[in-house]
Amino acid sequence: FFSSVFLHLLRIPTSPAENLMADTTLVSFTCQTCHNPIKLDASVLRNLDGGLLEEVSAAACSLDQAKEGAKQSFPAPLLHRTFTEADGSLRSGASQAQDVTQTAVKLFDALSECFEFDHPLCEDCVDGYLDRLDTQLEETNDRIKEYREFLDRSPATSAQQLESRQANDALQREIAKLKQEEQQLLEQLKQVEADNASVLSELEEAKRTEQQLIGEQDHYWKEHNQFYMKAKEFHFQQTSVAAKNAQVCSQLERLQKTNVFNDAFHIWYDGHFGTINNFRLGRLPSVPVEWNEINAAWGMSLLLLHTMACRLHFKFSDYVLVPNGSHSRIEKINESSKELPLYVPGGFKLFWDGKFSAAMVAFLDCLQQFKDHVEAQDPHFKLPYRISKDKIGDSHGLLSIKYQLNNEEIWTKASKFMLTNLKWLLAWTCKGRS
Repeated sequence: FFSSVFLHLLRIPTSPAENLMADTTLVSFTCQTCHNPIKLDASVLRNLDGGLLEEVSAAACSLDQAKEGAKQSFPAPLLHRTFTEADGSLRSGASQAQDVTQTAVKLFDALSECFEFDHPLCEDCVDGYLDRLDTQLEETNDRIKEYREFLDRSPATSAQQLESRQANDALQREIAKLKQEEQQLLEQLKQVEADNASVLSELEEAKRTEQQLIGEQDHYWKEHNQFYMKAKEFHFQQTSVAAKNAQVCSQLERLQKTNVFNDAFHIWYDGHFGTINNFRLGRLPSVPVEWNEINAAWGMSLLLLHTMACRLHFKFSDYVLVPNGSHSRIEKINESSKELPLYVPGGFKLFWDGKFSAAMVAFLDCLQQFKDHVEAQDPHFKLPYRISKDKIGDSHGLLSIKYQLNNEEIWTKASKFMLTNLKWLLAWTCKGRS
């Protein structure tokens, strides 16, 4: 059908009328294969009846629907209307030539939709295409013949056909099942993708939190290092202070254990003599101690008793001690202007002996008063030698402290007992104050 249309369109005019018509035909087309110019036969286009044009349009529409899914590129009424209008005899030659050209363009577009090659084509190209189509048709008929012969030779039974249908049905069911599984897997995939998106969001949030924590950790370690350095510095200071404190405590303990009175007033003995700061107190016929040394020993003894009394805030009754080195004295309060010298001037005189003895008795009385004060504070304290007025001694007897009308040996021994009691009171005073 289409081949006849091509031949009519491409026929060369032979009559004078046709030549005249051909002269009015616009040559504006080239062959889409060989690109040679083509003259269209306008009389063929005018003589195409409506039925032929409708068949061309319907064939184009059916092919287009098969290719693009019911898409009509060239509606039949439009083509019919175009050809109908082209058939009007009242139009002028130019108008008819324009209509012929438009009709040819639309017809070539419809033919191009129906074939694999574009239109228009010249007669030689059409013959070539027709030869190829005839060859393809013959090859297709041969294949059909071979398929039919193969089917005739195949002993297909009804049982095999049933089995084939059952296998086909099973395959269809399996396909349906697989599609259902595919749908489920797709849904699962969507869920997994949603979960993945949620996890990615949480991961991003976790990364931001991690960065924040890293920043806080860096800040923490910076503060930790600063605090550690300060703690180290404080520790060094504390160690230094502790060392200084230990040194001070050790020095304090050493000082507390140090007895200043023992260093200032060292009471000991030297043979038959009691000594204070290495000054002997006493006198023997065989060892005539100088009176200056004896005066110094009594001055140190008076100073020690006065210091201990001041230490304990004790005041003697009836007496005032006046320490003055080798010229110390004791003053009686109830008797005005009575001084008792506790020393012997150079060139010992007999009239001085009575005052010196009275001063030693007053010293012994003061020592007794101080002993009573200490015993009042510490009932367990007892002196090694008992004092009774002007005498001092132990269970073997009492010895007078007077020098007047006394034996030098007895006086020396009584002086030694007095220094011993004085040392005991010194030890108690140091212990009580500490």
